[in-house]
Amino acid sequence: MSERLDFNPALPESRQFTPPAEGGNGQIHAPGSYQNLIWQTRSRAPEHWEQQLIATLETLFEQGAETLPALVSGLNAARMYDQLGEPWSDESFGAFLQVNGY
Repeated sequence: MSERLDFNPALPESRQFTPPAEGGNGQIHAPGSYQNLIWQTRSRAPEHWEQQLIATLETLFEQGAETLPALVSGLNAARMYDQLGEPWSDESFGAFLQVNGY
């Protein structure tokens, strides 16, 4: 059995990912006629800060936060600030999501 990785080493470092328009992985194949390789869709393992951010966002979603202002307010209330330790604004969190492809 092959080694299990927490990331996909074949992905480019850029976090922007656009799936190809042509056929291939992610397309429907005849059962049994295509080797289904299991890959992570990230180019590196998440940092501790990213894992904390995701856990906080999941909690906020469970509490009913559905808008950008509600998420930003919830993140700041939970003191889950950006990587520089600064409180989020709607603009900074929107820009973070755009760059990181979430």
